[in-house]
Amino acid sequence: MGARVNFVFKQGDGLATVLYSHWGEDSMYPDLAAALQHALPRMGDESYFIRMAISHLIQHNILDETGFGIYACDPSDQGFMDHPITIDLTDGTVGEGEEWHEIDEFINYHLGTLTKV
Repeated sequence: MGARVNFVFKQGDGLATVLYSHWGEDSMYPDLAAALQHALPRMGDESYFIRMAISHLIQHNILDETGFGIYACDPSDQGFMDHPITIDLTDGTVGEGEEWHEIDEFINYHLGTLTKV
């Protein structure tokens, strides 16, 4: 049981940092949009951007033993993942399958606002 999702943060070094959420699928788009908006001030600095986005996504559960996991992977190997959505920091897009958007478009669509930094 669960509503699993994997947030795949693709980095310029050819690797990805993944946040696995056991219960996040039901609200994954607005949650991710809010996390990306929170991380925008550090766009261009992958390690800080990823840390800020992940911190925002887990903010209410940061000390819990279960619910989330973080791991590194090859971003092209997503076949084993439950509902992966990729945040491609090499070109500033967010997507899954055939559906891809610029990060700011994704934020605007799912939150209705974008606070420019």
